[in-house]
Amino acid sequence: MQDYAGGCLCGHVRYRSAGAPSFPHYCSCRMCQRASGAPVVAWVEFPRAALAFDGPGGAPALRRSSEKMQRGFCPQCGGAICSIEDGSDTIYITVATLDDPNRIVPQSQSFPGSAPAWLQLKVAPPE
Repeated sequence: MQDYAGGCLCGHVRYRSAGAPSFPHYCSCRMCQRASGAPVVAWVEFPRAALAFDGPGGAPALRRSSEKMQRGFCPQCGGAICSIEDGSDTIYITVATLDDPNRIVPQSQSFPGSAPAWLQLKVAPPE
């Protein structure tokens, strides 16, 4: 299995996963929009047990964004990196933080009704 690696804008928080990615998708919920400042965020899940934060900054800082979810970000540059749902054995990683984001192709869209009317997303068919 191939490793997936990535990190924040400044490189302070880095991660690596040997686990298989799953559920690559776009999310256009209002929470993701406000957290990122973008109309949509591309996410992919990795098993938490297979993901390690191995950069000089260690794990990202966490901020509770809802009753069940925390969002991880770099405490130096503020770059959004992940979301962690309470009790889940997976971690959502922002696709754009991967060193090679072309390796993950979103296959669905969550909360399409919350996307701006002008946004046109192309969702890849499942492989």
